[in-house]
Amino acid sequence: MNLLLRLLGLTLLIMAMFATPMHAQEETPAPAKRPFQLPFAQPAGLNTWLMAQPYGNTTGAYRQRFSTYGASGGIHFGVDLSAPCGTEAVAMADGVVFAIDGPYGSPPHNLMIDHPELGYAAMYGHLLQRPALQIGQAVKQGEVVALTGDSEGTCEGRPHLHLEFRDLAQHARKYNPAILIEANWDSLALTGNMGRDFARDLTAPRQWQSLYDQPEAATGGPIINDFDYVWPFDWQTRRSLPLTPVNTGTVVSLPAVTQTTAHARQLTSDDCCTRLYWSRDSSQVRFIDQPTAEAALGIWGVTVTKTEPISGAQLISRRLGSYSPDGTLLVYPNPAKRVAVIERLADGQSWEINTQGRALNFTPDGQHLTWLTYNDDTPNDNRLDTLWYANLDGTAARALLTATRTTMVTWLNNEQLLMRRSMGNNGDKTILFTLSITDRRQIELPFQLPELREVSVSPDKRYLIYLVRLEPVAEENGLWLVDLQAPEQPAQKLPFFGTYRWRDHDRLVYVPFDPQATEHNFYEYTLSTGLSRALFPTGTGLTIANNEWQISPDGSQIALLTAKGLSLDGIWLVDLPK
Repeated sequence: MNLLLRLLGLTLLIMAMFATPMHAQEETPAPAKRPFQLPFAQPAGLNTWLMAQPYGNTTGAYRQRFSTYGASGGIHFGVDLSAPCGTEAVAMADGVVFAIDGPYGSPPHNLMIDHPELGYAAMYGHLLQRPALQIGQAVKQGEVVALTGDSEGTCEGRPHLHLEFRDLAQHARKYNPAILIEANWDSLALTGNMGRDFARDLTAPRQWQSLYDQPEAATGGPIINDFDYVWPFDWQTRRSLPLTPVNTGTVVSLPAVTQTTAHARQLTSDDCCTRLYWSRDSSQVRFIDQPTAEAALGIWGVTVTKTEPISGAQLISRRLGSYSPDGTLLVYPNPAKRVAVIERLADGQSWEINTQGRALNFTPDGQHLTWLTYNDDTPNDNRLDTLWYANLDGTAARALLTATRTTMVTWLNNEQLLMRRSMGNNGDKTILFTLSITDRRQIELPFQLPELREVSVSPDKRYLIYLVRLEPVAEENGLWLVDLQAPEQPAQKLPFFGTYRWRDHDRLVYVPFDPQATEHNFYEYTLSTGLSRALFPTGTGLTIANNEWQISPDGSQIALLTAKGLSLDGIWLVDLPK
């Protein structure tokens, strides 16, 4: 019987691989009640497990839509949950074991459990060992069914559980776990990566931008995210892109939203808009949008002041690309020629820089350019990266550094870069060093750090914060602070854990990590005193969607994308007390 079941599963999988899905681009309808529990008995935390890559059209999956994720529509067709090797994974509902180490990917071991009463199957991938179960065996919700591992099978890479939901009939269609598992996903998203962005189709800029509205995919189905015009720009595509401006839609002023809470005012409504940012003078919250089919695609903004009512959104510019620090230059790719185009907005004059099809960046003073070149066919750990530096017109281009496993952290000033180099067989140690623009001299800082995650540097470039999580010694896990001006001093562990942003050189605003939180409250930590305070006597009543929030450059306000249940609820503004 076991052999027959295995042959049946293999036959159905092969049939699915050659079947074209009927509705691959539709959003998965959310059930009235999310019927599954999380796959771990322990709550999320620094010492247990944390959310990593969500399901859907993430920017990482988009970049690998024809390779790693090409077999299932080009999107990340499961959710990744970081956990130490050997973490017990449990059945998320009552079910029956359908396959063990079946042809479903996610090596070295996988497990498929059918849940006939709920209409779905669950696939657990990257398991440490073959589960000690039998095909056809019944399992109960909460029962331990597997141990987590990593994709390399060594427990020395990126230990995590890859979790998928599939259809029962062919085990080929993939569904969004966020609308099937009862959990506070926006609270879970408040740690891990600083931002989990989704690639944006600029012909439909509000589509697939939340944790919950991601599309279905299918094994063997078509690539559903091969957009003609995408944001962030795809520098590696070979097709001719419709460069800016892309339309001449109507310039309109959208009406203001008047809803308020005790501490916040709503700027936009519903699914408008993700990837918000502040203008340099803190007067506007901006975002890319096309509010209606008749309106222009471009950068829109809402003017905010503390003395006047909130204005409606207005079109700021149709020109999309990366702007120089002073806003006078715009850079965007010309994929057909594999060059970057720089345009001076004042007179429209433009010129090309040969970056070998790589993204171009401005230096902090806006007077020079940098870009990184590498061989796409070489694995990241062995890949030689070359960092280039040139004048604004592309002249005097020179290589500053050629190295493996070395990336830029930040500019310390216009003449000096802070760099990081991963060491050890698994990149689990990090060396920091400064790189001189003038003579390419490298000066190593006198300490060695663990693998750096969520690195953030203070506005005055003095302090560096990094995250350590899921280490066997619990005391090592947390947010750590390094004084770059006194590198001989040991790193200091901060007394909180959660999402944070710099308010100024001495103050951090943070939201404590609580996987059960139904609203997100802001606190402030002052480095010089070591003291924390609640910024509001009661909560904001708001939930930050997908960890998307930004403090204004003057430190007086927070703009945040919010969620209401499984839907976005627009951008809100919070005034910060002094």
